[in-house]
Amino acid sequence: MVVAARDAPGVEQGEALAELCRIYWRPVYLFVRQRGNSPQETEDLTQEFFYRLIDGEFLQGVQGPRLGRLRSFICVVLKRFLADDYHRRMAQKRGGGQVVVDIDGPSVEGQIMDVDRDGVEPERAFDRRWALDLLDEARRRLKEDYQLAGKAGLFEDLEPTISPQGERGGYSELAEKLGLTAGAVKVAVHRFRQRYRECLLSALRDTLAEGEDPEEELRYLLSLFSR
Repeated sequence: MVVAARDAPGVEQGEALAELCRIYWRPVYLFVRQRGNSPQETEDLTQEFFYRLIDGEFLQGVQGPRLGRLRSFICVVLKRFLADDYHRRMAQKRGGGQVVVDIDGPSVEGQIMDVDRDGVEPERAFDRRWALDLLDEARRRLKEDYQLAGKAGLFEDLEPTISPQGERGGYSELAEKLGLTAGAVKVAVHRFRQRYRECLLSALRDTLAEGEDPEEELRYLLSLFSR
């Protein structure tokens, strides 16, 4: 994803990297916040980090086959960024006309206490937040698929079945709502979940170097939530 964005024409590159930032700013924010920075400092550092990513400073010399996992790459670069104390030059770099990442710090702040209480190290918390955002991205892609097919209403009806805690087996109410038999609903739910899994694997492939196994990455990300 990063290499393709870097090699794209100027406008396309900016759009691609801006999309990357939109999806993945939360793990970065959480990691920076856990390093003892205030909420305001964290927002500024997160903005500056992604500005430098979009600006291409962190991508110089990156080779695709050596890039590996995007989450690992960003985590390593983020550590270097914080160690170099870039915030001293923030005011000069964040001028008008630059890309601004839409950061909703308060939405992530509630996770800080949970992470501290559980004793989760910053790297693992980074990966957990990364996994949650990938799940959300897969859900967004699935919703878009159903909308393009003119089935936005069906997506809303079937969306609760994505969750492992979603109702399984008792489809009579849903069948009545959709005007289908229980058997037809089971088939629809199975296809819905299968398509969701395909969207998740597709989102994972975008974060891996060529030849890496998205199934293996999926198993790792899901293991982050096992007790």
